[in-house]
Amino acid sequence: MWFFRLKRTFFHFASSIAAVLSCLLLLHFAFPELISLPRRPETILAVLGIALVVSAVSAILGGFYSSREIRSRFEEITLGAKNLAYGHLNYRLQYTGSSEFDGIIQAFNEMASRLEEQVGALQKLAQENEQLIQETRVTAISEERQRLARDLHDAVSQQLFAISMMAATASRLAEKNPEKTAGLIAEISQAATRAQAEMRALLLQLRPLTLQDENLSQALASLAGELESRQTIKCEVDLDSVSLPRNIENQLFRVAQEGLSNVLRHAQADRVRISLKVSEDPPRATLVIEDNGKGFLMDRIPQSSLGIRSIKERCTLMGGTAQWLSAPGQGTRLEIRVPLSQEGEAKER
Repeated sequence: MWFFRLKRTFFHFASSIAAVLSCLLLLHFAFPELISLPRRPETILAVLGIALVVSAVSAILGGFYSSREIRSRFEEITLGAKNLAYGHLNYRLQYTGSSEFDGIIQAFNEMASRLEEQVGALQKLAQENEQLIQETRVTAISEERQRLARDLHDAVSQQLFAISMMAATASRLAEKNPEKTAGLIAEISQAATRAQAEMRALLLQLRPLTLQDENLSQALASLAGELESRQTIKCEVDLDSVSLPRNIENQLFRVAQEGLSNVLRHAQADRVRISLKVSEDPPRATLVIEDNGKGFLMDRIPQSSLGIRSIKERCTLMGGTAQWLSAPGQGTRLEIRVPLSQEGEAKER
């Protein structure tokens, strides 16, 4: 600001001197008899002194006026900057006709226009992202419903149909062949038990897809308590009270749901153990689901199983691995290992 003030003061000073000299020339041509007066040194010095005083006063007055104008322009620019800061992105400065300030005003207005365009583009992008999120959520819900419908049809519905057929046969043979009828009734009971296990496994998967207000350890403990209260199975838990990145916690929780559903469907176990451990060297989270069920041969793992495929896909999304260990009569152990980045290291809770 001092540069503009000094520049304007110098301009007025030079203008004043030019005006005084112009007056002297005018006097010289208009009143030559005054110029012909004796040219004494003191007279010349007096005239020059008067000219300098007049020029200085004019320069000071002009500089004062200019400084007020400059201050006013800077206040307008400051006001414009505050308007932009408060979100009034359509605010523009008016041109003044001054070459010094019009360049600044033009740059300010161009900056405001670009800022308004960028904010508009960001808002549009945020709206599009929100729309994509909604579409993805709808798609996920639809796929989950289709999967549940498929599971109900492939497992529970077929078993209920088999039960109805065996019950109809048993009613016809009740008087003619009591022994065969007793066998059919036993098969009906077994089929009903299997259908009930399937339904319980499906209901277990209907829990919320995200942990909401719980961390993973708390959610797994709640899941184990719910399973134990509703099923004839004992649940043991060994859980580190830690906080993992939210996306990893959600994926591990879904893996645990799927693993426990498989235990209810296939293991015929009366005891299951859930373990969650986090190590620092190497930084890794390990989830283990282990049962004392009937087990199976390792070369007979049904790779096409929807549950197994779902667990593997979720592990791949986390950059982790899924491993099954089992033998006939020895139960089954599912071990999930997920590496943790430096940013995703666990925190004690």
